Amino acid sequence: MATTTACIDGLENVIAELPDRCLRLCVLGGTSIQRSETEQLAGAIAKALAQLEEPPVVFTEGMPGVQQAFMRQSEGLQMVHLVPIGQACSWPGRELLAGKDVKERKAIFSLVGDIYLVLEGGPNVAAQVKPAFRRGAQIIPVMRTGGASSGLFQFPQAALQKPSFAEHAQWALLKDSEASIHSTALAVKALVAQLIEMFPEGCGRDLTPEEPVSPSEESQSPGSSSKPLLPKREPEAVTRREPPPLAELNELRRGSGSGGEAAISSRPPVAEAELRPPRTPPRPRTPTRTVPPLAASERQRAESKRRSARDEWNVQEILLDWAISRHPGRQVRQRFDLPAPLADEAEFRHYFNLIFPSLEIQLWDDNEEDQEPAAQQLLMAFRSADRDGDGFVSVRELHYGIQCAYGYQCLTTNAVRQLAFTPLTAERLQDLMESLNEGFVSAAEVKGVLLEAQLIGEGRQALLWALGSWYVNVQRAETPWLQVLRAAVRRWIPSEEEHHGWMLHDLARMTMDLPKTLPLPKRLGGRPDSTSRASQACILTLAVLIHIFYLCLLVFPAVLFGLMIYLGSEHGDDRCPKDLDALLVWFGALGAASLVMDCANDGKLAISFITWALKISLALMPFLGMAWTHSLQHRDAEMCGPFVFWTSKWIWSALASCELYVLCLLSWSFHVARNHERSLRRAAVSEDENQCPAVSDALLS
Repeated sequence: MATTTACIDGLENVIAELPDRCLRLCVLGGTSIQRSETEQLAGAIAKALAQLEEPPVVFTEGMPGVQQAFMRQSEGLQMVHLVPIGQACSWPGRELLAGKDVKERKAIFSLVGDIYLVLEGGPNVAAQVKPAFRRGAQIIPVMRTGGASSGLFQFPQAALQKPSFAEHAQWALLKDSEASIHSTALAVKALVAQLIEMFPEGCGRDLTPEEPVSPSEESQSPGSSSKPLLPKREPEAVTRREPPPLAELNELRRGSGSGGEAAISSRPPVAEAELRPPRTPPRPRTPTRTVPPLAASERQRAESKRRSARDEWNVQEILLDWAISRHPGRQVRQRFDLPAPLADEAEFRHYFNLIFPSLEIQLWDDNEEDQEPAAQQLLMAFRSADRDGDGFVSVRELHYGIQCAYGYQCLTTNAVRQLAFTPLTAERLQDLMESLNEGFVSAAEVKGVLLEAQLIGEGRQALLWALGSWYVNVQRAETPWLQVLRAAVRRWIPSEEEHHGWMLHDLARMTMDLPKTLPLPKRLGGRPDSTSRASQACILTLAVLIHIFYLCLLVFPAVLFGLMIYLGSEHGDDRCPKDLDALLVWFGALGAASLVMDCANDGKLAISFITWALKISLALMPFLGMAWTHSLQHRDAEMCGPFVFWTSKWIWSALASCELYVLCLLSWSFHVARNHERSLRRAAVSEDENQCPAVSDALLS
């Protein structure tokens, strides 16, 4: 979130409306509260801060969730709500216009505060904390509430460390989920009181603006770069722009009318030290990482299981490239030959869920025990992709990060015995890699795995992840047409689960998510919400209709096959020239047998020849039935039975039309998947040809 000139101008307009020498506290948190104690904790902190002798001015963005819970108990506090131009806030307190849109308002909110109180939160909250922390603002993360405040979503890890002015007991209460809400609120109150005493005129108000790039320079930047489109200047080359003191801003405002220029020109010169407000020393910035990605191993030197794992990844890589190409922003920029936008952590999580739907990374449930491993895999995948630590990844880096996650899963699945009986230490790393590769492993590969582990983190988990990155990192081979067809099918059927298991799985997931979207009434334990009753009724009606639709899809195959058996056995007639009743019965019986086989095969759609034979027969029977019914005359309807005749005519025609539509859809998908395969293959060949031979030397140095 860059400090642009527009944001600084908007910041000056905001602080010009505030009283002099006021400490500013900004409340940050999620727009929906995920833990029941968070709402009580936000209210308790608001009551505690109101008891201070000189309470700070509290800023919010007028958003529901944490800020609304804080505002409800803010009696005695001076509240200021920042809203974009053209919008309004109905909360008690003062309303100030900040920015032309929500994005600019968020940037200004990251610049206005001296203290940032963080409860829960997602990627957007973590993104707002980063610029505030870099400029020296004090962060008070209530880590017991989870989410971004506990360190997720690339939250600045240094902000989670105890500052020098805080006591160990106070900081421990921010983490302890077993402590009482009152104790944590008193700890926050004590920390804010100490900051008010230390920095009565604010802290972290030294802004470092970044100048925008000219359109010509932006069009020349390569789309594959992992740097933002607005490059950052080096700290030595930056000229700091300080916001003027409040008194000078007010004088400029009063003098902007008649005689304003004379008043400004006649002002005596003021020393630079007097203009600069006291602030904390700047925090040291983390140097940019320059860890190169692991070089792909040659196929002839890789073990067969490694090659098979890499070839299996080709299918998922095609789907990933397909999903990236369908991004609306990328399509527009490709149309005008502009550089592709870079993916942040939120977009990375979207693509991660697309490739690994079984992990089900949820934004707000990362602290639950059953989803903690999945959240760790997401975090490690993003760190693998973000080689320079700037919070953005290019398309190629996105492919690499998710490929590392796939390699980690393949390693833990295919090499359980080696990992269980071999010590996973840096000293024995080469022996372990040679046992996994069934052959020689170069020193450069070992050094690359160690650097990858240092990039990810510490401990056995990071080293195991680095091994997984190496395990699947083999030179890409051309994908056979059957695998490309499989990718085309997976584009529309992403799961290998049997129909009923798939439907029940999605239905259970929607049912569990329903309380998050539908506020419960107060008599059932729900919290007061600003959503109107009409909106709640619409949400409930839509949820009921969706559940009914899924239930209909769940029972549709069994009901269809049972109905066709009933029609053929009850309403058929042996005098019919074509055996329409037997065709209906056979179709229903084969369909029921296919369902039983799928359930018995535990979701493996193509586990036996019998299953394939049943499905092929079911696919051909509608065309046979359509040919029979259309070859009969209307006078034959009396002999065959009018009910069976007309029912067969409509059913077989509808089923045959659906199958033709699916066939056309698969043909188009196969064509698109083939194009993506060719593009990926060209990129892989280009990387192999242009791979710098000095990479190995750099790793060994």
